Amino acid sequence: MSSTPKLLGFEFTSLCLIAFLAIANGTAYYDLFGHLASLGIPAGLRGIVVGAYPLVAMVLYLVASPFLTVRRAPRAMLAGIAILVAGGVSFLFVQSFWGLLLLRGACGAGGFLLGAGAMALLVTVIPPGRSGEAFGIYSVAILAAYGVVPAAMDGVVPRLVGVTTAYALAGLALLPAVGLVLSLRRRIRPPVVGPGGEPHLPSRADLRASLSHRRLVLVLLLGVAYFANWSSLYYLFKGFATERGLGNVGAFFSVLTAVMIGIRLLGGRLFDRFDKARLATFSFGMIALGHLALATLPVDAAPIVGAFFGVGLGAGYPALNGLVFELSEPRFRPQNANLMMFAVQLGSFLGPAVGGALVARAGYAGYFAGSILLALASAGLGGVLRRG
Repeated sequence: MSSTPKLLGFEFTSLCLIAFLAIANGTAYYDLFGHLASLGIPAGLRGIVVGAYPLVAMVLYLVASPFLTVRRAPRAMLAGIAILVAGGVSFLFVQSFWGLLLLRGACGAGGFLLGAGAMALLVTVIPPGRSGEAFGIYSVAILAAYGVVPAAMDGVVPRLVGVTTAYALAGLALLPAVGLVLSLRRRIRPPVVGPGGEPHLPSRADLRASLSHRRLVLVLLLGVAYFANWSSLYYLFKGFATERGLGNVGAFFSVLTAVMIGIRLLGGRLFDRFDKARLATFSFGMIALGHLALATLPVDAAPIVGAFFGVGLGAGYPALNGLVFELSEPRFRPQNANLMMFAVQLGSFLGPAVGGALVARAGYAGYFAGSILLALASAGLGGVLRRG
């Protein structure tokens, strides 16, 4: 009688804790715009400083992640932790535009090293047939950081000398991850291929081979669209709510995040029983419905509409990550998982940039129209994906 492969072992749980600490470090800077304003950085330059992090990470995910193997991952993660700790402390001293721009770019490189290294290890510890469940749990660790850190910062910062002290503490909070990474280095064995037993190092030919896989490219495009929808909503909803006179902005995101977490916890193995392409199509359909509801329903219904987004966004990410896992040969899984992380960074950059431009040109009605079209086009791509 065969037993179900174990998922929640030390390795997987440790990687979820590392993901929580890494995202918590990044979300600690949620009010960086305000800090830059207090330093006198011109309004037109603040977005460049804030955006330096995802831009550097995005480039590195594209050009460097294919060469971040399981053997190299722990060293990369330790280097990333060192950069992020030093970066957090450096905010105590750096105040010029160029200094802050370089500092954010360096932190983006550190975030890449930590995140990409963790992903390279993660895909080696997921048992066969449980990828949807695994990525659902992993994403809960990420969502938990988004839910906890902003409220914690609001409570802690008034008791400190200034917000830069909180940035330094957020960096130092990563230090416990060092012990986890060292333990993982001892426990996770790199895969070997060939008679010489040397680990496979992806080449540019391997990268081209992955990108020539039509279904995999479709999944990566859906990843960009998913995070463009999510990140634009995250950054633009407060302005929309203020314009419409909605006082309790937090209720919308509280409902949305609670539903996302609930789906990913309760969905569990159901993510692996349903067709993931069909689940992705359903996800984008719910996202389109959510945008339509925000654009047309009374603003007081926003918390209820948050549940629509929670269902769509909650089901979509595990489905897309699971598809990347299933469509990849085992030796290419670390490379392709990090290509998905590139899609995450690209979508997170494009969402606020394009969404903000739509609001400036056509108001929130134009933004919602564009978001609905993007979600519906993505649902159509999901249909193409189902047909192979």
